[in-house]
Parts: sequence; structure tokens; C-alpha cells
Amino acid sequence: MREDYVLVDLTPDMLPMKAVKAKNNNARLVQICAVNTADGYDLLYSFAEGYHFVNYKINVKRNDKIVSISDIYPSASLYENEMRELFGVNIEFIKLNYNDKLYTIDEVTPFRDNKKEGE
Repeated sequence: MREDYVLVDLTPDMLPMKAVKAKNNNARLVQICAVNTADGYDLLYSFAEGYHFVNYKINVKRNDKIVSISDIYPSASLYENEMRELFGVNIEFIKLNYNDKLYTIDEVTPFRDNKKEGE
């Protein structure tokens, strides 16, 4: 890992404020991703100001809700639709909502780890 790598743990309610701050600092939204954990998901939001990256990690439980940042960063809509459709992350208020039709897939939430839910 690089010595200037920044990873900050956030709670879901802190994300919109951090996104607004990043936008006000002219930071770019670089990526958003989801990973299964034992009790839910780790979500990673990465922003860059020039070549300086800041990464925010949010741990959410399976049924927790997280508010979209697509009203701040419109491109977040694609990432958030993907996380909801493929993993089942409960993201609310996505500005451009594909309603689980972003991908043509045969299985509902194929990347969700249903074994951890006892299904």
C-alpha cells in the first residue's frame, strides 16, 4: 500500500456530507464498489483531487438503507444501480433508477452471498 493511501471508515449517514465536501473541493468520483461481508456489505467510495485519492469505507448490514449520492455526482447512478442489482444493497433515491434492469441477468442479485443469510 502506498504511504499516502487514505481509507476512512464512515457510517452511512456521513456519506452525503462527505460527497458534498468532495464536490465542493472539485474532487472526481473515481469508483464505488461493494463486497460481501459476514453480516452485510463493505461499500468503498473513492474520490480524487488531482492525484490525491480519498477512499471511504462504509459497512452496512444486509437490510440497512443507504442514501444515494447521485444527486451530487450523477455518475454514481450507474455504480449504485449495479450494487443494488447485483448485490442487493438497499440504496434509496437513486436519481437515474434502472429498477433492477441495468443488466440482462437470469438470477436476482447474483453476487449476494445468500449462504450468509441462511437462505
